[in-house]
Amino acid sequence: GDTAPANFLLIGAAHQSGALRIAAEHVEEAITINGVAVESNIAAFRWGRLAVADPAQFAGLVAPVPGPPRAAVAPRVLDGTTFFGHVGDLIARRAADLVGYQSEKLARRYVEVLQTIWSAERALGERTEFSQTVADGLYKFTAYKDEYEVARLLTDAQFLSSVHAQFPTGEKLTYKLHPPALRAMGLQKKIGLGPRSHVVLRVLAKGKRLRGTRFDPFGYAHVRRVERGLLAEYTAVVTRLAAELEPSNYDRAVEIAGLAEMVRGYEDIKLAGVQAYHDRLCELGIRR
Repeated sequence: GDTAPANFLLIGAAHQSGALRIAAEHVEEAITINGVAVESNIAAFRWGRLAVADPAQFAGLVAPVPGPPRAAVAPRVLDGTTFFGHVGDLIARRAADLVGYQSEKLARRYVEVLQTIWSAERALGERTEFSQTVADGLYKFTAYKDEYEVARLLTDAQFLSSVHAQFPTGEKLTYKLHPPALRAMGLQKKIGLGPRSHVVLRVLAKGKRLRGTRFDPFGYAHVRRVERGLLAEYTAVVTRLAAELEPSNYDRAVEIAGLAEMVRGYEDIKLAGVQAYHDRLCELGIRR
């Protein structure tokens, strides 16, 4: 549960690979003489050597224990759809994630848009790039990471299980976060949320159903309004592209649908990406 030995892990790897031409016993002697965390630092040094000497053994020993499998998407979310193959699997996974993200209702809206895209594409032939690109882009704009989602992910049972598997002796799990609301109030540094505050995160995670409603206290922030606008705009754009889809404009439709990847990051970085995204849509004649 401590990152401090990471330095000696790297030193061990450097030594074993021949990049650090100091005898191993001299490195361990120096650690002993220094007298700080001697046992863990020597162990880290030896683990680093093992990582280079026998990568397969190292990987097998440190691989995290898999957590419990996630529940599959409720069958009714996919009722009436005709997806199949790789794209069908992708849409099913995304829909399952959206149920956890907010609700089956939201997942169903996602699936309905994809069915429109899929049907238009199937009328042309066997290509599936457009459907796959929209499945990724629409999911990206639907499942934006707001305060509710961050809280949900940090309190997710599978995530906590994986952390415990990697650090079985760790007793205190502290999250370093920089909440937008506090940043707007002038807080310039991240705050640590220790075990006592995790109950607040669990309560916040359950507030996800407020997302997008007038009762959502975070929904009035500028970036949240932009995120909701992106989803509505993207849905309208890809639906229109599907209605006009032809072999001659198929590649262009894929390109436009893929522009969602331009929007990355958080807050100011994300807003800059949104501006670049809109500029490109204007260049392509999709937006004025």
